Amino acid sequence: MNPSDRAHGWRVLALCVALVLCVWIGWRDVDPWMARDEVREAIRLTVRRGVQIALQFVAPGVLLALLVRELQAFRRARTRGG
Repeated sequence: MNPSDRAHGWRVLALCVALVLCVWIGWRDVDPWMARDEVREAIRLTVRRGVQIALQFVAPGVLLALLVRELQAFRRARTRGG
């Protein structure tokens, strides 16, 4: 057996193990018979958390990155022109 074939086999095996672990961890506490009100509240909570994370971390990070890029462009234009 070729060493690269063996390495490929180990990678595939590792990916399969990682996939099984992810599915097991992600789905082990799923209850298909949850009450409808609990499902609705879980959906509301997920949306609320998503908006909160977007407003607390994602939007400020993107705005900060854009601001830094604009300031760098302004500084470069100033050093070239002056």
